[in-house]
Amino acid sequence: MINKETYELCLDVSFVSGSHVGELIVWDTLGWTVQACERNFWDPSPQLDAQREIKLCQKPNDVSIRHLTWDEENVFVAVGRGLYVYNLQMKRVIACQKTAHDSSVLHVVRLPNRQLISCSEDGSVRVWELRERQQLSVEPAPAGFFNMWGFGRVNKQASHPVKKQQENATSCSLELIGDLIGHSSSVEMFLYFEDHGLVTCSADHLIILWKNGERESGLRSLKLFQKLEENGDLYLSV
Repeated sequence: MINKETYELCLDVSFVSGSHVGELIVWDTLGWTVQACERNFWDPSPQLDAQREIKLCQKPNDVSIRHLTWDEENVFVAVGRGLYVYNLQMKRVIACQKTAHDSSVLHVVRLPNRQLISCSEDGSVRVWELRERQQLSVEPAPAGFFNMWGFGRVNKQASHPVKKQQENATSCSLELIGDLIGHSSSVEMFLYFEDHGLVTCSADHLIILWKNGERESGLRSLKLFQKLEENGDLYLSV
């Protein structure tokens, strides 16, 4: 392989690989030529203190691409502790969370409605939403797939000049909308089922099934009304 120890995915006419040295390459599957290359996930925009950023990213784990997922427009990349969104048409990073977790991100899965789930060595499982910059409010309310469990929270990290520069260089933002608390050790991976929920597995020897509370509540209400209708109880008051 051209870039060592890669994680790969296939699109319609493209092939994407990511390496442990933080290099993402988009290949043309017809001629096997390089369409695009991204090597600076940890530094997608000019920084005020470039030397400090370089020192922070000297460890291999800080730049290692652990996992990739995609949709028709973007590649979602787990790089070290961060999450990055690489737009295939624009050929650049359009959104990022450089410290999405306290430790390395191990697995990412894209959900409907521009949402993303990530898990980490620190035992956390988090839900993110890709938003356009102009749509962001000052205090966005927690919303999304798991907010009905009370785990949703707003990411209120203090802003600073470096972050402001980076936001100006990216057209979208990854906003934290949910935090699933249940594991006490590294969450290795998870599976998402649209009709059944999310299954997570961890080094703590637990497998947890997470349900969409809003959907389950709606199904229970529907079953209740169906049962009442079958028994004729809905018409007793008429």
